[in-house]
Amino acid sequence: MTGEAEVTLSATGKDSVTIWCTKLDHNVDKQFIDIQVPRNKNVMDSEVPPTTYIIDIGRINQSITIQGHLVDESSEAAIVKKTNLLKLAYYSREVTITWGTGNNREQSYTGNINKIMVTERAGIIGTQQTGYESEKEFDVQLSLLIGDDK
Repeated sequence: MTGEAEVTLSATGKDSVTIWCTKLDHNVDKQFIDIQVPRNKNVMDSEVPPTTYIIDIGRINQSITIQGHLVDESSEAAIVKKTNLLKLAYYSREVTITWGTGNNREQSYTGNINKIMVTERAGIIGTQQTGYESEKEFDVQLSLLIGDDK
């Protein structure tokens, strides 16, 4: 699909889930302490900019946020993918996320799913009489905190 990429979530001994991803955000938040040095009246009157020290306290929060779809495919129904995704969130402490193709483009991170939102939409609606099977599509948003499980 144009504008979409496959993202795979997997855990050791569990089923993996492939999401058709429309947006993937990789966030890194570094924590700092800023110390503003007080100025006396003479320095304030001379229009000297204030002195601020920034101290990196060495704490980094890293997360990946995904928006995408679980769709019916010939190999697996979207409802099965949804069930497997929820099982990963409920029962797996460490989940590996992989996306990209080729040696230089594949990216992989390990973390823990901390939030999932699934929106169900109707696909092709039909009955056995019309010859169409009902299809489902699920919009997925999830957040994964990157780090080692302790």
